[in-house]
Amino acid sequence: MRRSGLDTYHGHGHFDRFHCHVIGSHRQVAVGAVDNRVTERRRRMLLSAALHVVSHGIAVSYCLMTWHQPHRSLMLAAYGFGMASGIVGLWAARTVTTKTSGYRVSFTILLITLAVAALGAYWDGGAASPAAVGFVTTAVFVASHTPHLRLMMGLATLTVGSYLAVAATGRPVPPGHVFIYVAAMVVLISVCSAQARILARQRSQLRSLAELDPLTGALNRRGLAEFTRHLFRNGCRPGPSLLCLDLDDFKLVNDRLGHAAGDRLLQRTVAATREVLRAGDAIARIGGDEFVVVLVDADDVTARTVLTRIDAAVRPHARASIGSATAPQDGDTLDALMQVADQRLYRMKQEHRPAGAPPREDRHGLLSSRSDALGVRAAGQRPGWSPG
Repeated sequence: MRRSGLDTYHGHGHFDRFHCHVIGSHRQVAVGAVDNRVTERRRRMLLSAALHVVSHGIAVSYCLMTWHQPHRSLMLAAYGFGMASGIVGLWAARTVTTKTSGYRVSFTILLITLAVAALGAYWDGGAASPAAVGFVTTAVFVASHTPHLRLMMGLATLTVGSYLAVAATGRPVPPGHVFIYVAAMVVLISVCSAQARILARQRSQLRSLAELDPLTGALNRRGLAEFTRHLFRNGCRPGPSLLCLDLDDFKLVNDRLGHAAGDRLLQRTVAATREVLRAGDAIARIGGDEFVVVLVDADDVTARTVLTRIDAAVRPHARASIGSATAPQDGDTLDALMQVADQRLYRMKQEHRPAGAPPREDRHGLLSSRSDALGVRAAGQRPGWSPG
């Protein structure tokens, strides 16, 4: 029996806070960037297969240029097989989507390349032959394109070990030559691996900067779009649900207490909201004091429950107006759900419109939630959105 979204909420009127704190914003971005990961995986596989095709093509040219030397027909057959495996890899890169399948294809092509490089070097005269350069190019590729450090070290060891096997079984080679060759491969592996990991960290940081709000750590508009892209791809039964949240007193906080107090209020709003969200849900800041909460696999009953709990969590800091919308009854796209939730938010804001006691500072130095909200903006003046 399928559990509803409400069944996943538990424990003293709050959601699973532990998971929310552990996962955080970077987990939300990762969940929403499925397409980016698949694209990046395919790009690496395409590059890997293309390099194998090119390297074996060069080896084929070398065989043809030195056709008068012995074993050239065997070498040509081996390098042709390696080139064919690279072409198969180019085809597989366009169809493979899972990480496991991608690793299997790449690992198979790498093993074929190592075997071909070993046979080619052995037939060409041993570890001192020009064909032994294939081990160096393979080592550089392994160090530059293997994301996991342990896997990279294992493959690099396999590459160096293959060269040493050729040196031991092929024509005698001066020990100094083998030492220099192995040392060069180790240095190249170390440098390329370190550089690849630095670039990977920089890409990750740039991706976070592009998809996260630097002040609050919530998703920004781009991050929200990436997070929700896969939610609407194959329909939504039930959910997802969206909550649009707007702080009623935010302008007054900035005007009376300063922008630093306003920044703290935004940060506390995001932190308080996260405490009542599941690990797979997300909050995004789409404007100055405007937020969107995405509830994955949540029906309208769950959405209303979450709305009430978020309102209670935010209330100690400031009063908020919140509107909800749930797919498919309120729409089947992000824009449609946001429009409906935004309209409901403004109906709630109109209910908060009557002026009460003037806002005052609470123990946090921000506006007390117990004071009624003053009308900061008219319903038709919300920047970037139309109440419909």
